[in-house]
Amino acid sequence: MSTRLLPASIACLVIPSLAFQCELMERPRLLGTPVALTNAAQTRIVEVTREAQVRGVRGGMTLRDANTLCPTLTILTPRPALVAQYADNLVEAMCAISPLVEELEQGVVFADLRGTEGLYPRLDDLRRAVFAGVPPRLQPQLGVAGARFTAHAAALRAAPREALHILPTDAMTFLATEAVARLPLDLEAVERLRLLGIDACGAFAALPRQAVEAQFGFPGGTAWLAARGEDPRPVRPRPWERERVIEHVQAEPPLVSRETVLHAIEQMLGRALRHPKARHRFVRLIRLRAETERGALWEREQVLREPLGDRGRLWTLLRSLIEYAEFPGPFSLVSLELAGLTEESGRQHSLFVDQTRRREQLDEMVRHLKVRFGESPLARVVEVEPWHRLPEHRRALLEYDP
Repeated sequence: MSTRLLPASIACLVIPSLAFQCELMERPRLLGTPVALTNAAQTRIVEVTREAQVRGVRGGMTLRDANTLCPTLTILTPRPALVAQYADNLVEAMCAISPLVEELEQGVVFADLRGTEGLYPRLDDLRRAVFAGVPPRLQPQLGVAGARFTAHAAALRAAPREALHILPTDAMTFLATEAVARLPLDLEAVERLRLLGIDACGAFAALPRQAVEAQFGFPGGTAWLAARGEDPRPVRPRPWERERVIEHVQAEPPLVSRETVLHAIEQMLGRALRHPKARHRFVRLIRLRAETERGALWEREQVLREPLGDRGRLWTLLRSLIEYAEFPGPFSLVSLELAGLTEESGRQHSLFVDQTRRREQLDEMVRHLKVRFGESPLARVVEVEPWHRLPEHRRALLEYDP
């Protein structure tokens, strides 16, 4: 472990059990009491606090069994809208230190640190900068390494509110005990490895690369490099996340009918297009997000085939996303995001538009003549024997039939 960061490092911010931590953040009075989080169907226990574990409550239990073991157990249900809000805050915290940020999943965010060596020369500098945008009660964990898989593993092993830095020379040894299930392999490949008795990255990395790629293809080779601390996958930020405009509507009372939702979105679209960032610019991505009073989340995202700047066309697209959608309940908060803003002011047309139009006109004329005379009056030249010594044998005339 080193306190000085190396160039071309990758940082990974992890919040284990983000949904559970979000609920505990919103209910500080539950601190130190037995608490459990259910699944979305509210049938089984997913996460528990240490106080609940002491009383025998475990993940996977039914609610009835958990209440029998611990009558004072507080059972919480997940709120996707709340989790999405905190997940967005984690992305913003990483964007504050690097422009190259990728969200792997809610609660796991990567950042490429290239070019930030002067701002954060040491691990403590980076840790303070990242954690400044994350509530301490979320128990954030930070990992830094030369490859993304190693950084992710380091973040999972880091202590709460701490950072762990793994040098490239120590990466293979550090990853030796990691489960192969964490590698970028599909479930079938992981099961095949387990049947062969290969459960850890160390055993997997000891295999010949050619044999691994022969069995698992290109993904197997990528996973083999990752197990050795040489993960070649870069941090892939979404290009349209940098330039965006977001508008919100807080509804009181909640929006019940589809017409009121459409009216609210139409108003937000007008405000968003009048924003200085969006004025005289074109949109590549539209994202709608709505939350109910009970924390249910409704989302729609549309990547545009070509950038649009016309309000009428954007509104037609938004209305199509709403008119036939099923809502989880009345909306208390609605958000509209216009992303991927670009200066593009026109559409690239084909260089051969006139030629294509003339060909279509010719085909239409030939079809009319064929109907009138019973056969096509035109023929086309095709190569038959281009190597023949006699010119008349090299090509032939065939009926032109569009």
